Amino acid sequence: MQRTRRNVLVGLGAASSLAGCLSVDGVRYPDEIESTDGSNTTTEPGTDQPSTDNSTDDNGGLTGPRKPIAETTQAVVSDLIWFAVSYQQAIKSYKSAIDDVLDTVAGIRDTIHQPKMPTVTMVDRLETAGYNAADHATEALEPHFSPADLLRSRTEKHLPALNRAARRNDADRFVEELDRMRLSFFQIQTSAYIGGRFSRAPIHNRLLDRLVPCAVDDVLVELAIPTRRTFTTLAYEPYADESEKYSPTFTADPLPATRRDSLRNRLGPVVQPSGRTDELFFTFASRPDPVERRRNAFRGPPGDLDGTPLHVQHYDDRATAREQITTMLEAGTTEGTTTITPEGTSSTDSVEWYRYYHHEAGSDRTNLDDFPGVQYGYLLQAGAFVFATGFSGDAWEERPRWQDHLTDSWVLQADPCG
Repeated sequence: MQRTRRNVLVGLGAASSLAGCLSVDGVRYPDEIESTDGSNTTTEPGTDQPSTDNSTDDNGGLTGPRKPIAETTQAVVSDLIWFAVSYQQAIKSYKSAIDDVLDTVAGIRDTIHQPKMPTVTMVDRLETAGYNAADHATEALEPHFSPADLLRSRTEKHLPALNRAARRNDADRFVEELDRMRLSFFQIQTSAYIGGRFSRAPIHNRLLDRLVPCAVDDVLVELAIPTRRTFTTLAYEPYADESEKYSPTFTADPLPATRRDSLRNRLGPVVQPSGRTDELFFTFASRPDPVERRRNAFRGPPGDLDGTPLHVQHYDDRATAREQITTMLEAGTTEGTTTITPEGTSSTDSVEWYRYYHHEAGSDRTNLDDFPGVQYGYLLQAGAFVFATGFSGDAWEERPRWQDHLTDSWVLQADPCG
C-alpha cells in the first residue's frame, strides 16, 4: 500500500512526507503522517499536548504569522456585529437627518407668499440644514459607509440658484429650486436607494473587502452570527443592471438553522461554548455569473452553491481560546499539522493547522450507518479565535483541493494580494 512521495504530494497538495496505512473503525485510509519523531505535531513545554497560540512579544502581544489573521478576524467580527445589531438604528438616524432638511425646505416654502419674500437668510438656513444633516448621517454610518459627500453635494448643488433668486427677489425661481432640493433629498431617503447605497443584503462595503480581499468580484460569502439576533446575510459584489442579462435569484435565507446545526454536528467536540463571546458561520462560493437566458440563471437557496464552510468561535480572550482548543484536541485525535493552502496558489502558506478527527458524528459513508463515523477536518487558534474548516467523512488525503474559494478568504490571505 506504499505510494511514492511524488504521488502523495500530488494527492494532498501539501509538502508533508507521508507513508503507511491508518485503520479507523474497520475502514482503511492511506498515508498516515510520518516524521522523524513519529509525529509532525509539536508539544507545549512540559506537556504532551500539541502547541497552541503562545507566540508573544515582551508586552504579551500576539506575534508571528497568526497575528494578522487574528487582527483581521477581529475587524470582520466587529463589522458583522455592527450590521447585526446597529445597522437598523443607523439607517433610522440617516433618514432622520434627511427629514430635518426636508422639514426646513417645507417650512421655508410655506412662508413665501409674494415676490419679495425670498431672502439670503433663507438660503443660509438651507445650507446649515444640509451640512448638519451630512454631519449627523456621517456620525451614524461611518466608518462602515461614507454619506458625507453625498449629502453635502446635494446641498451645494442647489445653493447657487437659490442665492441668485433670493438676491433678485425672484420668488418663482426660488420656489422652483426649493422643490428641486426637496426631491433631491427625498430620492436618497427611499428604501430602494438605501438598499443599494448602504446595503446589508448583500453587504458590499469594506466588510466584503475584508472577507475576500483579492476576489470581491468572484466570491459570494454567506454570513451568520446566531449569537447576535440570529443575523444572516450574503456578501458579494452587486450585479450591474443590464437589460440583456439575467442575474441569479436566491430563494431562501443564507445559512438557516438547519444548515448551522448540520455543521455543528460535523464539528462535534469542536463546538465549545464556554467562555465564547460569539459563534460565526461563513461559506465561500463562486459568485454566479449573470447569463443571457433566464432559464440558465441560478435560482435556489444560497446553499446550493456548495460553498466551503468556515466556523469561527470568538472567546473572551486568547487564554480562554487556548484552553478551549486544548479541550477540543483532547476530545479528538490529531495527526500533526499542515498548511491548508493548495500548492501553487498565492495565499499565505506559513500558518500550520491541526489535522484533526473525531468520532462523535454519525457516519456519512455509504452502508456504514452502524459505525460511529469519523469526521476529518482542520483546526487553528489565532488570538481569541478558534477556526474550524474542511470537516468531512472523507479523509484529508481523499479530497485534494477541497478548499475552493476558502483560499480567497482573509484566513488564507493574511498578506492580501501578495
